[in-house]
Amino acid sequence: MKNILLFCSAIALASGLASPAFAAPYTYGPENCEFQVTFPEKPFIEKKCGQTANDCTEVATYTKAVGADSSTNFRVSCNPLAASEIQKYTPAIIEETLKQLVKSNNLTPYNSQSSDADGYKSASSIALSERDGKPLIYNGQIWIGKKSMFTVEAEMVGSTNSEVEKTFVGIMKNMYPKDRPPKVEKSK
Repeated sequence: MKNILLFCSAIALASGLASPAFAAPYTYGPENCEFQVTFPEKPFIEKKCGQTANDCTEVATYTKAVGADSSTNFRVSCNPLAASEIQKYTPAIIEETLKQLVKSNNLTPYNSQSSDADGYKSASSIALSERDGKPLIYNGQIWIGKKSMFTVEAEMVGSTNSEVEKTFVGIMKNMYPKDRPPKVEKSK
């Protein structure tokens, strides 16, 4: 009887340790960045540097995989820009820069568009393709404010999956200039 009690206690303890943890949402918006994005949990954040220490970029990467067939991936970076650099980025140049970014991922951009409104310049592009025989939807965005450039690469890969789609859409809806949070819709 004592052994059964110990065995049941061990199973109860092990199942408590094995239960999934619920992560808190994580808002990524570096101090010198005018933009932010909220992920369902903390993304992987790394610093990538070029040839000099001053040539560094922080990149946030988030992946949500459901099984072996479906996933969504995000790569986000925000870099400070001098006022003289910001003036060079017209909507047309931002759109062309984004098209080159999409092409660097071996994708063909389509439905690219750009705008200059409310003190922010932006461009967005979509690409459809395949990766490893699985369907791929890619959305690239570049946003320029008064002092920073925010770059987003978002992908959905694989078969249709409502959990992956919900995650993708949720992150996209929670990406905005820090001084202009989205309006919260009141449910009736």
